[in-house]
Amino acid sequence: MTAIPIFGRRVTQIREERGLTQQELATRAGTSYQTIWRIENGKHAEPGIYIARGIARALGVSLDYLVNLYGQSEDSEGEPVPPPTATRPRPRKAVQVD
Repeated sequence: MTAIPIFGRRVTQIREERGLTQQELATRAGTSYQTIWRIENGKHAEPGIYIARGIARALGVSLDYLVNLYGQSEDSEGEPVPPPTATRPRPRKAVQVD
């Protein structure tokens, strides 16, 4: 039995925590059910950046967390990063030039 890469394990864990099916995640991420199944089962260990980004957004976590960019152990106390909130830039105050 081969070990499922951390990306696939984290996708499965977070998807289940969110109460999503593989099909629902696939739809939200803009990919196919087969792709999600293959990732979660270790058959597609390194998905492309666009697929990985879509999955991260659909799950509401950072791509860094899914790919373990900073080497967090799966037992670490760190929580997944929440999705960014949309904010509008503040309007600049008009400056009068003499």
